[in-house]
Amino acid sequence: MVIRKERMPREAALALAMHGLFIFGSSVSLTFFNIYFLRLSESFALNLIYNALFYALTPLGFWIGGWFAKRYDRLHTLRISLILHMMFFVLILTLGDGIIEVYGAIALCQGLAVGFYWAGILVLLYDVSAKMNRVRYVGISTVMLTGAGLIGPLAGGWLIGGSARLTGYLYAFGLTLAVFAAVFAISLFIGKLPSRRRRYLLGLTGAMARRNSQWAKLLGLWFCTGFLEGLTLFIPALLLYEVFERENVVSIALAATSLVSVASSFYMSRKGTMERAPVYMGVCSFGIALGALLLSGGTGTVQALVFLVVVACLNPVYHNTFISRFFAETDKLPLKGAFRIESVVLYESLLNFGRVVPLVVLLPFADSLRAEALWIAFACAGALQGAAVWLTFRKTKHSTN
Repeated sequence: MVIRKERMPREAALALAMHGLFIFGSSVSLTFFNIYFLRLSESFALNLIYNALFYALTPLGFWIGGWFAKRYDRLHTLRISLILHMMFFVLILTLGDGIIEVYGAIALCQGLAVGFYWAGILVLLYDVSAKMNRVRYVGISTVMLTGAGLIGPLAGGWLIGGSARLTGYLYAFGLTLAVFAAVFAISLFIGKLPSRRRRYLLGLTGAMARRNSQWAKLLGLWFCTGFLEGLTLFIPALLLYEVFERENVVSIALAATSLVSVASSFYMSRKGTMERAPVYMGVCSFGIALGALLLSGGTGTVQALVFLVVVACLNPVYHNTFISRFFAETDKLPLKGAFRIESVVLYESLLNFGRVVPLVVLLPFADSLRAEALWIAFACAGALQGAAVWLTFRKTKHSTN
C-alpha cells in the first residue's frame, strides 16, 4: 500500500499526459473529419447517416470496454481503444475517397474506439487521483485539456488550410496517428490495478433504479440530453465551413468559442452551487432553444457566430453541472464505487442513443445546411431538454444533494 501511494503522483501525471495528448490528437483531425467526409461525399444526408451510425455503435464499445475494464484492467481497455483509433486513421489514409463506399465499417471502427477509450480513461483518471489531491488534480487536468483542445484545432486548421485540395487533411490525419502511437507507448508505463470486484454488474441496473428513483430519472435525462448533443457535436464545424469555406478560419472560430466555454465553466466553478443545479440546467437548455431563433432568418455570418457563442457558453455549464449531480446521486447507490464502471457505461450509452434521434429526424430536411429544419431542430431539442430537466427535478428542486 505504501508503494502504491508513492507511485500515485507519477501515474497521475502519466494519465494526464496520455489524456491531454489524446485530446490534442483528436482535435487536430476529428474536428474536421465531418467536413472532410462532406467534401468527399457531397451529401449532407450521408453525413447525418454516418454520424447516426457512429453514435448508435459507440455504446457497443462502452459495453464491451466496460466488461474488459471490470474483468481485467482499465489499461487493456485503453490500449484496445488506441489500436482501434490507429486502425481508423490507417483506413482513412489508405482508402482515400473509398471510405464513402465502406462508411459503415468506418463508423463501426470509430464507434468501438471511442466507446473503449472513454470506458477506460474515466476509470483510470478516477483511480490515479487520490481523494487528498483530487481537487488539485482536476484543476491541472482542466488547464491541460483546455490547452490541448485549443491548440489542436488551430494546428489542424493550419495543416489543412496550408495545403491544396484535400492533401492537408491527410497531413492532419497522419499527425493524429503519430500522436495516438505516442499515447499507446505512454500507457505501457502505468501499472495495472485490477478491479476488486471482477463481476460485471450491468445486470443489476434495474435493482439500482428501484433503490434510487432519482438516479433512474437522471438516466432518462441522459437520453433526452443526447437530442441536443447530437446536433452540437458536429453541426457547428459544418455550419462554420458553410459560412467561411476555409478550414483555417473555421479552426480560429472554434478556438474562440472554446475560450467562451472555458470562461463560462470557470465562472460556474466559482459561483455555482449544487443546490441550484436544476436551475442552471433548465436555463442552459431553454437558452439554447431561444438562441436557435437567431438562425430562423438564415445562417449568415453574424447569426451563425452569435448562435455558436450561445451554445459554447451554455452547453458546457449544462453538461458539467449534470455530470456532477449524476455522480453525487450514484454515490448513494448500495454498491457505490463497485458500480462506477457500469454507471459510466449506462449514461454514455443512453446519451449516444439520444444523439441518434435528432439526426434521424433531420434526414428528410438534409438538402442544405441552410434548410429551415436546422434552427427548428436546435430549438425543439433545447426545449425538450429543458422540459425533461423540469420533469426530472420537479419533486427534488429543494434537495441539497
